[in-house]
Amino acid sequence: MNRRDDFFDSPVGLNDDMKSINDMVYDETNHIQVFIFILGESGAGKFTLADNVFFQLRKNFEVYARYNMPPDSNTEVLLNGVYQQAYQCLKLYNPGFEQPVDLPNDDTAVKLRRLLTPRNQAASSKKYLLLVVGGISSINFLNCLKACLPDDKAVVLILDTESEEVTRHADTMNQGRTNKTLMLSRLDEARSGQLFCARAFSGEKNTKGNAEPSMKNEREEKTKYNKTVYKITGGYPLAIVLLAGLLRFKEKHGQWEAKLQELSPEGPGAELSEEKCVNPAARTEANLSTTTGTVIDRVFWASFDDLPKDIKSCFLYFAAFARHTYISAHEMVRMWVAEGFVVKPELGKTMEEQGEDYLKELVSRCLVQIVHANASRGIQNVRVHMRLHGFLRSKVREAGFIEIHDMHDAFVPQSARRIAFKSFDSRYTMPRNKFPKLRSFICNVAEGDKSSANTDDSGNTTSRWRCAGGADVKKEDMDDIKFLNESKFLRVISIVGLKLEKLPKEIGDLIHLRYLLVRSSHLKVLSSVIRRLLNLQTLDIRKTKVETIDPGFWRIKVLRHVLAEILTLPETLEEELGELQTLHGVHPAMASNWSQQNCPLHKMTNLRSLELHGFVDATHGAALDNALAKMHLLGHLKLKGDIIPKCVFVGRCLENLQTTQLDGTLRWPMTDQEIKDIRKLRPNLMEVALEGSNDAATELELIGYKRVPRRFKPVYRLPHYLPIFR
Repeated sequence: MNRRDDFFDSPVGLNDDMKSINDMVYDETNHIQVFIFILGESGAGKFTLADNVFFQLRKNFEVYARYNMPPDSNTEVLLNGVYQQAYQCLKLYNPGFEQPVDLPNDDTAVKLRRLLTPRNQAASSKKYLLLVVGGISSINFLNCLKACLPDDKAVVLILDTESEEVTRHADTMNQGRTNKTLMLSRLDEARSGQLFCARAFSGEKNTKGNAEPSMKNEREEKTKYNKTVYKITGGYPLAIVLLAGLLRFKEKHGQWEAKLQELSPEGPGAELSEEKCVNPAARTEANLSTTTGTVIDRVFWASFDDLPKDIKSCFLYFAAFARHTYISAHEMVRMWVAEGFVVKPELGKTMEEQGEDYLKELVSRCLVQIVHANASRGIQNVRVHMRLHGFLRSKVREAGFIEIHDMHDAFVPQSARRIAFKSFDSRYTMPRNKFPKLRSFICNVAEGDKSSANTDDSGNTTSRWRCAGGADVKKEDMDDIKFLNESKFLRVISIVGLKLEKLPKEIGDLIHLRYLLVRSSHLKVLSSVIRRLLNLQTLDIRKTKVETIDPGFWRIKVLRHVLAEILTLPETLEEELGELQTLHGVHPAMASNWSQQNCPLHKMTNLRSLELHGFVDATHGAALDNALAKMHLLGHLKLKGDIIPKCVFVGRCLENLQTTQLDGTLRWPMTDQEIKDIRKLRPNLMEVALEGSNDAATELELIGYKRVPRRFKPVYRLPHYLPIFR
């Protein structure tokens, strides 16, 4: 798989636009700050262009950040998002970076300004700062972001937007220099065909050899649809890729022709005239949005209706999450499994693997976009195009599939089966109703506490925030979820950002609960009733302070995923946890002494992913080494201890290991031949990250691994995996 395959959006048909942006960035008349805008209608390819521009240009800048502002969010969300992205870049890639010291009352604007202030005055051939930001729809947002930028360093700010008002305002910031706005128009017929072929025929090989006649026939086969595709899509990239994704799941010729005729603007059997095709030059500004909606709507709903029933439910679930946000692929798949959307897989495949196949089909159909892939080439984060997200919202509202609410819309009908609540300013209004039919509750609140709040002249709430990382909160200011006590059919609870000191004891009565995710820095204790959730598959308590859990929890036989930060493992386990696939953020019990008989990991031999810290070789090493040797399905391993077990690289085990992150003293094989044998013994090992460990450049480079730039940890990957990662 390469960088331009199904798993990523490629700039097909946008090469000239990319060159135009590049020329604007490196224009010799540029002053210190340059503001470049990508302006265009929804579905014109702004996000794809901005994404590819960012990944092409970032190597020429010392600091860079890519952020998409969710709709309906505020300035605080924008500045905090840019801060997090810039901080990660500085921390990972800039030698000598020291995190600036923030004062308790500093707001996010002050912190961002301080973070972006250059501290290293050494001469550099690179420009200083590249920001690529999407979704800015207000002049106020842009002014607040500009106020945080350094005045004396080369800064390039690229924004993709649909707002002409914001674009005109940005032009004044460029102080009368050459126009820095790229108007992204729809594709012409040739480029439309090029993009369609890149998606519809992706992965196909020429089975007739390399003879010239075959190549000619292949070109004719691919270009014969150009005119029809252009007439149906009007050159909108979003409509083109949706059409290509739809046809990829149809047989060529018979089914293709039938579907194309069905999608014809004049209906099946009609011959389109040149005048009635979607011609950008013939459109007036008054009917432009109507035309756009008609074209993209028609193709989207055809693609949606073509989905298998089980995958259709999975796709609708994306409506529960805010627009323009990145969604964890693993979390989404686990929720699908908990909901019962994933049908029983074929023999030898897990429910999660079946769910991942569903997700890959949505990607192949171009209904979902991959944002990040992990080192093992799996899907890490995904997003749904904002336009498609709007379609999903209307569909779930019409079908009563999910009730979506925010802080301004607190009323929820009692008959709701699924509730999604979101807020970008940490405010949460507890519903007053009881929901006896509720199956899922998904809540995402911006994680922060208001130290003060005021209302400006426009009626907007402006706030000064402080980090919620453990700050004391008055008991009366804590949130609660007691209204869920009567929802006996709950299968999914996902709560991010609420100030929860504890979960209600009544949660132990939710016997159908399969998925429980709580991320709250105030949560320190889980009630012992957790052991009564006998159908629980996933417990995700990352970003909490929960250290211990009732021993009875580890007797839940259907447990599949346990993710935490500082959770203590039981001293021993009596029964096998044969369904457990993921175990993250755990450590041995204090003063425990593992043996071959009592090591709990010996009862978890079907793990696919393990992250363990706090072990000591003298008391845990031998048992840990023995347990790892039995984990033949393990694909990801993260260890932090005094001495890393030798079996990580030695012995005929861990043959499916793909990625490993190690923090501790490494025990390397002694001879060059033993080192070379690592590639044979670990044939799937793609990445080795060494954090706090003795560097192993000589050993790893001897067997073909290449170092990837990182600040705090050396990371080594096999060369043929390097190009696809962003």
